[in-house]
Amino acid sequence: MEFHLHANLDAKTVNQEFGSYMGMLAYADELTETEQDVWLKFKGWFLEVEKTGMTKSYKMVVLSYMLSKGAERWLEPITPDEAAPFFHNYLTEKDYRMNIDFSDAQGKRLRNFDQKKIADLIAQMPMTKWSGSAKEGMVSFEDGIFKFDVLAVGNENESLYKWTREIAEYRLNTYFERKSVSLTVN
Repeated sequence: MEFHLHANLDAKTVNQEFGSYMGMLAYADELTETEQDVWLKFKGWFLEVEKTGMTKSYKMVVLSYMLSKGAERWLEPITPDEAAPFFHNYLTEKDYRMNIDFSDAQGKRLRNFDQKKIADLIAQMPMTKWSGSAKEGMVSFEDGIFKFDVLAVGNENESLYKWTREIAEYRLNTYFERKSVSLTVN
C-alpha cells in the first residue's frame, strides 16, 4: 500500500514485469530468506488475491473480515452469516463506499442492515463466485462454509498474514479510487 501511495512507478508496470509487488521484492533480493521461502511457497495464493477479478469490492471485504480476526485465526472457515455484520458495516460506514457498491437497486435495498439479505448476497457473490474462479482450489465454498486452502506452518503465517492484509488493503484502496474517478467523470 505504501508503495502504491508513494512510489513514482505505475502498479501496472510492476505487475507486467514481476507479476506482483512481492515478486518485484523477491527479484530485487529485498526479502529475507524466510520471506523468500514464504513468497515461493505461497506465490499462487498471493497472485490469486492480487489478480482475482473484482466487479465490486465484495471479495476483498470478506477477506478483510477474515483478516480482522487476527493472525492466529484469519484462516479459520467462516459462514456468510458470520461475515454479514462486518461486510455491511464496511460498505456503509463511509458514504463513498456505499455510493459505489450499494448504488444499484439491490444495493440500495441493502443499505439498512438485514442479516439474511446480506448473508444471502455474500453467499451468492463473493463466496460462490470466488470459489468458482480461484485457481488450484485455493478458495472453496461448500455447505455454507467458506475457506481458503492455505496451510501455513510455524512462522510462515506472520508474513502470509501481513502480506495478504497489505494486498487486500491495496486492492480495496485502488478499487474505490478507480470507481470514484469513474463516477466523477460520468
